[in-house]
Amino acid sequence: MPDYRLYQKGQTIKAVNLLQQDALAGEGYRLLWNEVHADNAEAALLRFERLQQEDEQRAQEFSTDSIISSVINLIAR
Repeated sequence: MPDYRLYQKGQTIKAVNLLQQDALAGEGYRLLWNEVHADNAEAALLRFERLQQEDEQRAQEFSTDSIISSVINLIAR
């Protein structure tokens, strides 16, 4: 499975293989995600979206767990 890197310029996100990355950097794109393993560029973009969703979900779960722990500690006192 090839590796892709994700680059962003404004609202545009592109997935390119390692051989194509120099062209995007020259066009003003910035590196968004170092490496995504996927069969093609579209699959890499989908994988990146899933990774972002998982990160957001973990952050929400962490916040929820912290709030629940705080409430339980207050009740236990």
